[in-house]
Amino acid sequence: MDSQKLKHLLAVVEHGTFSDAARAVHLTQPALSRSIRSLEDELKAQLFDRGARRASLTVFGELVAERARRIRLEMTQLQRDMELLRGGQEGHLNVGFAPGPAALLLTPFLIHMAQHHPRVKVRTELGATSALLGMLHTEAIDAIVGDCYILNSDANVDVEPLGDLAAGLVCRAGHPILAHKQVDFDTMRTYPLATTTLSTAISRRFTDLWGPEAEQDKLFTVHCNNLETLLEVTLASDTMLFGILALTRKERAEGRIVEVPIPRDPQRFGRYGVARICGRTLSPTLGILYSMTRDFWAAMQDGER
Repeated sequence: MDSQKLKHLLAVVEHGTFSDAARAVHLTQPALSRSIRSLEDELKAQLFDRGARRASLTVFGELVAERARRIRLEMTQLQRDMELLRGGQEGHLNVGFAPGPAALLLTPFLIHMAQHHPRVKVRTELGATSALLGMLHTEAIDAIVGDCYILNSDANVDVEPLGDLAAGLVCRAGHPILAHKQVDFDTMRTYPLATTTLSTAISRRFTDLWGPEAEQDKLFTVHCNNLETLLEVTLASDTMLFGILALTRKERAEGRIVEVPIPRDPQRFGRYGVARICGRTLSPTLGILYSMTRDFWAAMQDGER
């Protein structure tokens, strides 16, 4: 059914006469009459009683006019929603965050969305990158911010690398290990070691440097993906925390957390990226995630230089 014919019908109803309605929709009166007649033929019902001075709806016409008003309202709402969606002001965004990126990015991201895009419905999932990939393939989430090495291993995923972030070992101020000018592997292992889920790059680097005893499951005594909890444990005990140094930037600036002097390694960094399924259009709401993540990551790198 042609929506223009419904528009013409409503014009007659609202203006009262065919002549006034024709002027309102910029048609000649015969052209408008043909449009109404075509609609009546299509519906197999007379919609107007034409004998009176003013156009009067039949019972069939009243039903059609009621539905036409609903359709017009829906079309107006559709146009409005499309404009909001194009501008990233409405929509849905489901994002998966690996532990490291979650600790760094999740809170700033949610604050950004609440402040600048309050009508976008946001849902987040936290988990290992490998588990999040499964959710991405089933379309439970739209994108992942996670471990670049794992993301790049999936040929069906389009990965945009984020900048590398240096990793290191930190402890509370006044920790006994700080009496050493240089801390070797054996000395480091005399104290409890804590971490979140490590980037694949960092885990591999450990074993390259220190052998199989440096495998994540053997080296670390405390494993937790809640950074706030790990920081509290580190500040309250001799437990040392290994991870992306940017995670403890605030505490290090305040002097409560100190970097442990283990041997420098230019290859000790976390490599992360943001990814979506290959071939998927970057929606306006997903574009917000990508843009905000790029800017935030660049600022973190500048702050660690």
